[in-house]
Amino acid sequence: MRILVISDTHITKPNKNFFSQLDKEIEISDCCIHAGDFTAYSVYKSLSKRIKTYAVAGNMDDDQIIRNLPQKTIFKLSGFTFALAHGAGTPNTIKQYIEYQFQKNFEKIDIFIYGHSHQAINHKLDNKIYFNPGSVGDTITTPEKTYGIIEIKNGKLNRGIKKIG
Repeated sequence: MRILVISDTHITKPNKNFFSQLDKEIEISDCCIHAGDFTAYSVYKSLSKRIKTYAVAGNMDDDQIIRNLPQKTIFKLSGFTFALAHGAGTPNTIKQYIEYQFQKNFEKIDIFIYGHSHQAINHKLDNKIYFNPGSVGDTITTPEKTYGIIEIKNGKLNRGIKKIG
């Protein structure tokens, strides 16, 4: 299984430029995980028509997204338990925020996926994976637009961050 992981698109409507950056990944991936801040519901709808999409609302999303998507969710893919939330706070406090959001299910979770900080994170700590794909939409706090790829094969989960452009 190949999973495209994105966050913080920050666009107000679907556009060819945005999707052209990800078209190849969308074609070869089995699903997409979006960690919030689409900005507009039409962006979510357009993405979810192209690929099976697991998503949450972020702090910059419109009312329609907030009404239709959860703030956080837990789901399983190929035997791994994923926890997905947008995040809040600073890059130094976001990990604690994410752990707090999922404290009741913490032991069951294999990988935490989140956004918000726009800073790509890919590390393992105490047998838990913390994965932030960065921002696919802008470079406010980082020099590059990034996204993530997670591959699950033979019971093993591999992940990486890729740059756009």
